[in-house]
Amino acid sequence: MLHPNEEAANKVGSTSTEIAHSVRDVALELRRMCHGDLKGMFDGHTNIKVDWDGPLVVIDLSAVFSSSALGLLMTCATAWMQSAIIRPNAGRRFIVVDEAWAVLSNVGVARWLQQTYKLSRAFGISNVAVMHRVSDLAASGAEGSEAYALARGLLSDTETRVIYGQPHSEVELAKEMLGLGDSEADLLPQLGRGNALWKVGQRSFLVEHILGEREKSIVDTDARM
Repeated sequence: MLHPNEEAANKVGSTSTEIAHSVRDVALELRRMCHGDLKGMFDGHTNIKVDWDGPLVVIDLSAVFSSSALGLLMTCATAWMQSAIIRPNAGRRFIVVDEAWAVLSNVGVARWLQQTYKLSRAFGISNVAVMHRVSDLAASGAEGSEAYALARGLLSDTETRVIYGQPHSEVELAKEMLGLGDSEADLLPQLGRGNALWKVGQRSFLVEHILGEREKSIVDTDARM
């Protein structure tokens, strides 16, 4: 692709120089996967077997969270998940996306997530997206971009919203994006640990979440403290 021959170019009414220029970005990315810093991640057979019928499947991308490989890996992971979801007799599933702001910054993955939201009843799945703050949605892309529009659309398609304590700086944005009333918005900075405002459709509930002993070890994120 970096050095197309003239014969191939002539068949599509172009020149080798024009084709090389138009496909250069794609060619360089493919070169990274075969010969560059991503070699060994995408250019061979998968070396693990995933049991999609197991009670829980975790795709852990934390090792590449700050890497340019994250988008490619998420694309591969969502293709895997799509195949598992649409299988006959796949059963009912929860799809939980942690650190959703990072996922939504990838337009291809955001489109896939939008599809799973729209077709959740047909696929027999429930979607859960987890993020720290409402303003994290802005990290998905510039206002007016496709990524930003997809993120806002997913928020609109979310029927149940569980909102934990938020700083005062987030209140106005949360009020606008989540459709909160004044009294609901005023609650957010006052919510204690484990307390949340649940918005289920047009109804609101103040809920205290109580952890069992087994659950504590699962949700503890303070291990390095």
